[in-house]
Amino acid sequence: MKRILILVFVGLFVLSTGALAAPDSKVIGDARSIDTKYAVPFNVNLEKWFAAHPVEPGKMIRMEPIFQTPRVTVMATANNGQLIDLHYHNFADEISFVIKGQCEKYVDGKWVLMNPGDVHYNPRGIIHATRVVGDKQLLELTIFTPSPPANDRVFLNSEITTAKVGAVVGDWSLLDTQYKKGYNFNLDEWYAAHPFEPGKTMRIDAAMGTLRSQLMIAQRPSLGVHYHGSADEIIYIYKGVGELYINGEWVKVYPGEIHFCPRGYIHGIHPAGDGEFKIFAVFAPPQANGSDRIFVDLK
Repeated sequence: MKRILILVFVGLFVLSTGALAAPDSKVIGDARSIDTKYAVPFNVNLEKWFAAHPVEPGKMIRMEPIFQTPRVTVMATANNGQLIDLHYHNFADEISFVIKGQCEKYVDGKWVLMNPGDVHYNPRGIIHATRVVGDKQLLELTIFTPSPPANDRVFLNSEITTAKVGAVVGDWSLLDTQYKKGYNFNLDEWYAAHPFEPGKTMRIDAAMGTLRSQLMIAQRPSLGVHYHGSADEIIYIYKGVGELYINGEWVKVYPGEIHFCPRGYIHGIHPAGDGEFKIFAVFAPPQANGSDRIFVDLK
């Protein structure tokens, strides 16, 4: 009898603690996937972010993380002319997006001009660099997948690299993708080359991807409320106005805003009205099985 009472007590305890720990159905899709400090998905207005985080007096550059999980680090970079010299990464792929100003990226052994709306994708092991062009401040969004350690950059003047200036690959042993060089492209040119298919009102294309990240470019994306079981998702609003489901409600988003959704949390997206709505999204790591969206019925 005593043993039965103990088992009943344990069962009631488990049920009660399970009820207490039950996830918020408006926010959490899978509590087991959550391993970050963030309580909900959230948006950041980058113009306000840069205004609140200026380059400090006497310095040329400021790089601040605005989102970080074990799978990705997103940096906001304001650069007044600091050269980021030739280097490659041991652990992380790097995706950078020019918001304001101009720069040149070292890509495939040569310097290439980048303007607002240009994206640079650099797999680990590939040599690249950044130098500011002109007298205007360069504002960049930089995404590293996975989150790199402090010593991830290997500069070409380092004693631990055999790479030579003018080379493309810093360490061939790190290349595990189909891409053997960095890659630049312009979002407006991408959209022009990828029009809506007849009868379709939405288009989502996989632009580039490695084992660590997946870059998607979308026009008028409309996806119901869902969560991701394996990947964090970062969404940059490029043009037009949309709505994102965050913390139980639909919130309007505008160009220059960025949305962060750690895996396990619920979100959704659709255009606001009939106008254009253009975004790009980075998944870190790539979605399992091609798509790990798990749609949720909130009714």
